[in-house]
Amino acid sequence: MFYAAKLLQAIGIADVGYALFVGIVKGASMAEEIVLALIGVGVFSLGRVLERRVA
Repeated sequence: MFYAAKLLQAIGIADVGYALFVGIVKGASMAEEIVLALIGVGVFSLGRVLERRVA
C-alpha cells in the first residue's frame, strides 16, 4: 500500500507538470490549466493520505 501511495504522489506531480506544459506550449486556456493542476493536486493529496494511514 505504501508503494501505491507513492505512485499516486508521483502521478499527481507529473499531472501538475503536464498542466504547466499545456499552459505554456499548447496555449490552452487558463481554465483548462487550472483544472489539470487541481486534478494533480487531488491525486497527490490522495496519495499523501494513504501514505499517512500506512505508516
